[in-house]
Amino acid sequence: MAHRQSVVEELIDVLLAGTEPAVFLAEAAGIAAGRLGLAAPAGCSIAVDRSRRPRLTVRTPGLPATLGEAEYGPGSPGGTVLGGGPDVVVPDLAADRRWTAMTGGAGNGIRSLVAVALPLAGGRGVLSCYSARVHAFAPGADDVRAVAAALAKAVRVALLIDTQANRAANLQAALESRTVVDLAAGIIMGQNGCSQQAAVDILRSVSNSRNIKIRNVAAGVVASVSDRVSTHFDE
Repeated sequence: MAHRQSVVEELIDVLLAGTEPAVFLAEAAGIAAGRLGLAAPAGCSIAVDRSRRPRLTVRTPGLPATLGEAEYGPGSPGGTVLGGGPDVVVPDLAADRRWTAMTGGAGNGIRSLVAVALPLAGGRGVLSCYSARVHAFAPGADDVRAVAAALAKAVRVALLIDTQANRAANLQAALESRTVVDLAAGIIMGQNGCSQQAAVDILRSVSNSRNIKIRNVAAGVVASVSDRVSTHFDE
């Protein structure tokens, strides 16, 4: 009998393929739906809040579009969990008046749902699962919690890699920006016989008066002298 990969093993394979965070999370949502036996119009979605960066939200294909408008908004099950609240189980969406923003899903084939926290370090995440059956999930949602715990192990790694890549990209951009400003300052110093600080002050004055980033002002100065000057950093 062939060995079935664990959730973590499946996700590590996806991670090793070098996919973007949103693509990785979409794969994770699909794996969760598969493990829980949720086929369209049922399925899963994942939302992750990251510090100083936009929220990542992905959904399995086939979920009703009406869910996407409200599932992580104020007062929704997913929004409650993302806000630090307890996990939420809704046995019958049509009969439960606590989540009125989600009742549109009942008219699109969704009858029950569960939202559980993804235990992430340095961020908050939630796995939301939907079913076309009433009382599809156990009151404690132990099966969904187990899948969420397994997902979180790989999601933490994916988010760590993404954070490091984002920091590296920001650092490279900062280095390139600093280099072009230094080049432009050197050009102005040579043309005007002034100090480096005076040259930078000239760039900053033009930047403020024209409401243009100082890097773009500097790039214009460099380009006016030679289009052969490069500030690209090779990895």
